[in-house]
Amino acid sequence: MAVILPAKPLVAPEGAILSNPRRLLLEQCKTIRELRQIHAHLIKTGIFLNLPYVAENLLESSALVVPNSIGYALKVFAQLPTPRTEAYNILIRAFILHHAPESALLLFEQMIASSIPPDKYTFSCSLKACSRIKTLARGRQIHSLILKFGFGSQEFVINSLIHMYATCGEVRTARVLFDEMPVKGVVTWNAMFAGYFKAGDWMEVVRLFREMLESGDEFDQVTLISVLTACGRLGELELGEWIFHYIEKHGLKDNLNLVTCLVDMYAKCGQIEKARSLFEEMPFRDVVAWSAMISGYTQLNQCKEALELFHKMQMTDVEPNEVTMVSVLSSCAVLGALETGKWVHSYIKRKRMQLTVNLGTALMDFYAKCGCIDNSIEVFEKMPLKNSWSWTVLIKGLASNGQGREALKFFSAMQEADEQPTEARLDAEEDEKEVSVSHHSEKLAIAFGLIKSQPGTVIRVSKNLRVCTDCHSATKLISKVYKRDIVVRDRNRFHHFRNGNCSCNDYW
Repeated sequence: MAVILPAKPLVAPEGAILSNPRRLLLEQCKTIRELRQIHAHLIKTGIFLNLPYVAENLLESSALVVPNSIGYALKVFAQLPTPRTEAYNILIRAFILHHAPESALLLFEQMIASSIPPDKYTFSCSLKACSRIKTLARGRQIHSLILKFGFGSQEFVINSLIHMYATCGEVRTARVLFDEMPVKGVVTWNAMFAGYFKAGDWMEVVRLFREMLESGDEFDQVTLISVLTACGRLGELELGEWIFHYIEKHGLKDNLNLVTCLVDMYAKCGQIEKARSLFEEMPFRDVVAWSAMISGYTQLNQCKEALELFHKMQMTDVEPNEVTMVSVLSSCAVLGALETGKWVHSYIKRKRMQLTVNLGTALMDFYAKCGCIDNSIEVFEKMPLKNSWSWTVLIKGLASNGQGREALKFFSAMQEADEQPTEARLDAEEDEKEVSVSHHSEKLAIAFGLIKSQPGTVIRVSKNLRVCTDCHSATKLISKVYKRDIVVRDRNRFHHFRNGNCSCNDYW
């Protein structure tokens, strides 16, 4: 039903539309038809041209509240005789919300060219647009304008600058801005955490959190999610346990995102039983929680458990996503579970999921290891994007299925496509890297663990390269001789060594 506004309150200063136009427009106006009716009334009564704040409230309603009305908002904006800063801010924000950051930046540039003075909200939104499209050059231009207009010391604006620089890959510049701030709120800290997070610099995330603790500044749940993720990637179980106890002590275990991060952290640190215990305690599990648990089993080579949990997931209303599918396909490849893997492939087709590099490569690897090399080739040819790993998986699959000539043919095609060499070469490069980092660093780490820890204590090692054959064999022997459990997390998976055996069954 259209909103019918009495004429007198619209004209009288004490009337509803003048006394509180924002509330009237934002709460009562729900459709474009109602927008048009109010717009026409404002023009007819002269309010639209004579009272800018009322016109801006109409613009805000059409740009940010009423669904599918951004086009109408542009018409409203075009009718403003002299758009003020507030009007530009509304439309810039609307463009960002409607996934049009380039339009937001063009409007910002038009605003500056028209000599309309920007405020802190203008700069914050414009920097967010730069972050969305990762345009560092324009971000730097906006930084110069921030200094020119005197906003260089405002925390709200600096937080946006830190986020922009970090998102655009200039983490060092972001850190300089961060360090220059005399007082840092939790938003500032989280902006810096987000920068390291996006860069995958997990060591710096942990260092920054320790620095935050020493400063006495308070952190929030967003902080903890970043740090827990870093703990999982680094195998920082001690810090992860500290956060777990903090969450318990402060009654935060009802937070789905936090508990899911705990599950993921414990799984990535090889503590799969603790991860499963937390998972089972969750009153509600979304697809991220299910995927974290299934992925944890897969990484530890407990593929049977991964598939059993996936079958339980299928009995719920939660639909799997790409992360779930990649983990399930990896487990199917190890177990030779052809039927389950085929079901996953049919599900991908049925749901019209995009065949990304990760998903497509996992499918290829599954089919190749199950002896269905023709299916693997078919998936490869349908993938819109391929990387060196995709080519390598296919070539290895062909070779292991007795199709050496086809493997050589695809190897030549890979070279013509200017892709990187095969995994054999990659492994050689990683061996060279091992030499440059103190000759097989996991051996030194294990030796240090044997010296410094109590007998019977689990030794944990994390590294960002693949474990070489020599270190793998040596660690199996050490676990048997010293009767120690040793958990090594490399680039590919977890290796749990016990009594001279490894959980990967010498396949990694």
